[in-house]
Amino acid sequence: MLSPEFHSLASLIIIGGLITVLVADRFKTSLVFLFAGAALIISGVHKSQDFIEGLSNPSIIKIFLLIVITAGINETFDLATFLNRLFKGVKGPQGFIVRMGATVASLSAFMNNTPVVNVMIPYVYQWGKARNIAPSKLLMPLSFSAIMGGVITLIGTSTNLLLNGLIVDAGLQPLGFFDFTGPGLAITIIGIIVLALLAPIILKDRDEHSQDIVVNQREYLIEMRLKNSSSIIGQTIEEAGLRNLEGIFLTEIIRGKRELAPVPPTTVLEKDDVLLFAGDTNLITSITNRIDGLELSKATEFNLTDNTSYVEAIVAQNSQLDRKNAKETGFRQKYDAAIIGIHRRGEKVSGKIGSIDLRIGDVLLMVTGPRFMELSAKSSDFIILQEHQTYQSLPSRSKWIFWIISFLGIALNIIGIISFLELLLLILATQVGTKMVYLNLIKRVLSLDLLIILLVSLSLGDSLISSGAAKLITDNLFAGASSWTPFGLISLVFITSWLLTSFVTNVAAVSIIFPIAYSLALSSSIPYSAIFLSAAFGASCSFITPFAYQTNLMVMELGKYKFNDFFKFGLIISIIYTATFLSYIKFFYL
Repeated sequence: MLSPEFHSLASLIIIGGLITVLVADRFKTSLVFLFAGAALIISGVHKSQDFIEGLSNPSIIKIFLLIVITAGINETFDLATFLNRLFKGVKGPQGFIVRMGATVASLSAFMNNTPVVNVMIPYVYQWGKARNIAPSKLLMPLSFSAIMGGVITLIGTSTNLLLNGLIVDAGLQPLGFFDFTGPGLAITIIGIIVLALLAPIILKDRDEHSQDIVVNQREYLIEMRLKNSSSIIGQTIEEAGLRNLEGIFLTEIIRGKRELAPVPPTTVLEKDDVLLFAGDTNLITSITNRIDGLELSKATEFNLTDNTSYVEAIVAQNSQLDRKNAKETGFRQKYDAAIIGIHRRGEKVSGKIGSIDLRIGDVLLMVTGPRFMELSAKSSDFIILQEHQTYQSLPSRSKWIFWIISFLGIALNIIGIISFLELLLLILATQVGTKMVYLNLIKRVLSLDLLIILLVSLSLGDSLISSGAAKLITDNLFAGASSWTPFGLISLVFITSWLLTSFVTNVAAVSIIFPIAYSLALSSSIPYSAIFLSAAFGASCSFITPFAYQTNLMVMELGKYKFNDFFKFGLIISIIYTATFLSYIKFFYL
């Protein structure tokens, strides 16, 4: 352990290393945070007892309660039917974006926005396709609307809740439930209008052949093998008819431990060869029918027939599959499914499917057994790209009980009889009593990765303050701040937080910026609520990169977006967002 005089330096080195590794994106986010937490404890900057006590932090408890409550609502109530009624009569993309944006933002203000966007993605995609409107013009506005809606209330995003927890831990009066509402509503209303006006014009049509492309058409790396009885064994690639295939291309042959790539037309096919094709999923069946003895490598595991359906799914942000391959995870046994194709936009994927390390955002093409849906529902590893949603059949009486008790609890919270934490516990107890929430659902939606990130974030904030590192940063970064205008200080806090959240998670961004905001709150005459709101709203300005927020990642594949699409259009939205927020703060606080 280091002596106390070195704690501030150690804190800065650890936080600098954390940011560097997160930006490099070579390791799983939760693993990086875990190592940062371990470094804090080993160096003596933070006590292990204080780390464990973080488990009882009210803000962390509130975040996980909200996740479970939102999941119960999402599985019980048929949002898709509601959406069909809501968008009835809407024709043009501008009108659709306005109505969609208002709906998504309203839901995201009180619910976890990830399941909201998950429900909306297939609906928005199909709506655009049915009207010959490229989904690329609609899906990014969907994600951005959810992000903006999340800043309207204290519970709209985990960033706000974590910040409030840090404020309470520092001994200050927490922000109120609706302190976020004024600037949040202003940003959301103006932002949705801008999305409706500019998205159909600026966002490129990534669906050039919209009449010919179906929802699941995507370039995959597909693994096939030669049957022992195949008549093309002993023939060259050209003789076997595996050259110049329409819509599909032979990229590699795996022969034992050897990898043949590229594959010359004179290569002779041998028994047990594994052939890797890059191509359209719609051509999988046709090529196996045309080429004698060629089959999907997982065909025998599931007794595939010509009518077999394929499931496509995105590897979710908090997935346990990230940086692991199918063999390591026991994919076949764990999910009753086999990966037969991997799509990773913008990157070449090679090697045997089972040995390829999966990444967040990968789209998997799978053939599934009868228990796949049941097993995958128990995890948060996938976002299924299907327009199917399973809802529990609850009696009307149970639904009425839930709504009556929930609204009664909200009223009691508003007039101050019960706390917000007590309100959440009341709602969850009602859901359990009415069977809206059950054990398997709780296991599926609670994420150990998120818990690690939140706990370490609290520890980072505490250590930066207690070690004096935050004051050191403030003294240097904000040197001469006493002569700055209040608006200049607020602007710098916001911009610093915004830049951080563009390259690391928003939870990490708010944990890093909090000690700086805290020091400024103590040393300046600016209302501390204005400083902390600047940190929170800056950390939620997650538009310029697809990795800044999980809903951006969710729409990236189906929208066929590139990194520059997010940067260019996201920068415009970020400028509007920033100008609206800073104008609000200047008018009401300064």
